[in-house]
Amino acid sequence: MRLMIMPMLLVLALSAQADDAVLYPVGDKWTMWWPQNMIGSYRHWDEIFPVRAIERGDGPVSELIQGEVFLHYDFDLPGGGKATVGDWMEENRVTGLLVLYNGVIRMERYGHGADETSAFISQSVAKSIVSTLVGRAIHGGLIDSVKDPIDHYVPALADSAYAGVPIEAVLQMSSGVDYDEDYDNEWSDVSQMWILAGEQHSKLINSFLLEYDREARPYEVYNYKGADTIALGWLVAEVSGMTLSDYASMALWQPLGMEANASWMVDGLGEGATEISFTGLSARLRDYGRFGLLMAQDGIWEGERLLPEGWVRQATVPSKPQVMAGRLYSGYPLGYQYQWWTLPWGDGVFTAQGVNGQFVYVDPQSDLVVVQTAVWHDWWDDDAEEEFYALCRSLAAVLTHQ
Repeated sequence: MRLMIMPMLLVLALSAQADDAVLYPVGDKWTMWWPQNMIGSYRHWDEIFPVRAIERGDGPVSELIQGEVFLHYDFDLPGGGKATVGDWMEENRVTGLLVLYNGVIRMERYGHGADETSAFISQSVAKSIVSTLVGRAIHGGLIDSVKDPIDHYVPALADSAYAGVPIEAVLQMSSGVDYDEDYDNEWSDVSQMWILAGEQHSKLINSFLLEYDREARPYEVYNYKGADTIALGWLVAEVSGMTLSDYASMALWQPLGMEANASWMVDGLGEGATEISFTGLSARLRDYGRFGLLMAQDGIWEGERLLPEGWVRQATVPSKPQVMAGRLYSGYPLGYQYQWWTLPWGDGVFTAQGVNGQFVYVDPQSDLVVVQTAVWHDWWDDDAEEEFYALCRSLAAVLTHQ
């Protein structure tokens, strides 16, 4: 394990136009969010925040086969008209786009100064990786069942609102724990986690979970919240006896033959720091693609089963009323399951997603994986989301009929 730490007195805010670093006092870490800095900041996260390395190990890289690529590709926009991929990437500040069909690269493009060596922040795509680590822990016999209460494995949660809550309810963002996920309110629960643990390192990330109240019974209410992923990260660390990054290295990065180390943001500057598991994971575009391929291949990689048989469908098909498609938010068609968003078309299509336009889209029936990294201007852009899905559906139609 290697903990990578930035200098205490300085923080980097990186230009969107170049990799030249501008230095600001640590109290001005918020300057990374300035529009002119965000694109650079999103691929230099490990220079802005303390992170722990997710080591790829010494094994060979699992090569992704380069197929016939689309030099020009246009698709129908949901609102009418067509867009070329290049113009669409420029307009939506897409920094990386990878298309894998039958495990073969059919499109790989970078923009806004990024290239194949760039490490891209995934934001809440990390939640889907944590969910998959829970699956790995079950496959390894470290967790008996998602029906078990989470405090059975994390005794410190026995005196919290998580006491008696099944792991499955936590995976479904339906723990019943009261939590406010408002990114624009500095006093919301998620903002306080971010400020105190992520930026100031004045409070341990896990300690927040001991303070929340319960708002509902498990499974009763869907409430998207980073706290539930923090609880799952704590679970994985507890049962494995490892840091979350070290377990991710052993369980995913090494067996998948990732091509580069990744990194995970932590809540402090020492060896005892803990990963902020709902966000903060940075990796290369192709390595996100390998992760998507694992899910597209039912948890099997190069003939070895890494996830329990049936886990992928269990993790990506809604199984309770509160997470069914169309039930999450008024007018929003997606559903949810084990830290994955489920899509109401095709057979078992699902996606990981993160703010500002991060996606790992998986269509197992079409054998299609599409990875996008981006720096949208807003936390979320409904039009840009619909356009990304339109691109994915267009690619599925074209590739499966070639």
